[in-house]
Amino acid sequence: MLEKRESAYHLGDIGLLHNVLNETLNGFVPGDLEKVIGMNRSKLNELLEHLPALPDGAEVDLDLSQAVAFRNALRETLRQLGIEEFSTRTGYDFELGEKVLEELNRFIAANERA
Repeated sequence: MLEKRESAYHLGDIGLLHNVLNETLNGFVPGDLEKVIGMNRSKLNELLEHLPALPDGAEVDLDLSQAVAFRNALRETLRQLGIEEFSTRTGYDFELGEKVLEELNRFIAANERA
């Protein structure tokens, strides 16, 4: 599922991915999950459940559909939780979340044009 691909978004810290997906699935309610995030609950759960099985320090490469879902989940988590709650509930600075969101936007735009 998470394997090296030509056009993959490299994520060096899976903790942010894990915590954002957890918040999206088990924290706030994003409305129509598949419409807002771009992936159904089952596939998001599958991705979330796969992450703890990875060894400490593991890095992952997300394909375009996974990157889009992560971008959308991250955007909604930043929006729903705000600065203080984001840091408290994910363990990551809001600014880092915004930086990763910008990276994901660039990656997705470049790959959607290709």
